[in-house]
Amino acid sequence: MDSQSPAVADAFQLLRHDLYAHLDEVEFLAMKYDPWLAADVTSARAVIPDLVTAIRAVLSLHDTGTYDVCDNCREEWPCPAFQQIHRVVKDPDREYTRLLARES
Repeated sequence: MDSQSPAVADAFQLLRHDLYAHLDEVEFLAMKYDPWLAADVTSARAVIPDLVTAIRAVLSLHDTGTYDVCDNCREEWPCPAFQQIHRVVKDPDREYTRLLARES
């Protein structure tokens, strides 16, 4: 039985939508077809560390304690959240992995 009130459900949906809207703006900048202006480059250079900080914050919530259990999910580690981030960051078809390969 769902004990969440409709008002709380609406608030969660608005929060989720707001976060996705912020991420969409970053993605729109990256996928901009017009030549980048100096302000676009400045924004991109500033937003990359912000995104890394966000990813690290989520990873830190899903770290393991002394019993190989996720500190947040209380599931066997690595939990699904950690596994999903790992899949994306280590995907050989994504820029994360290509960037590391160029540095080697």
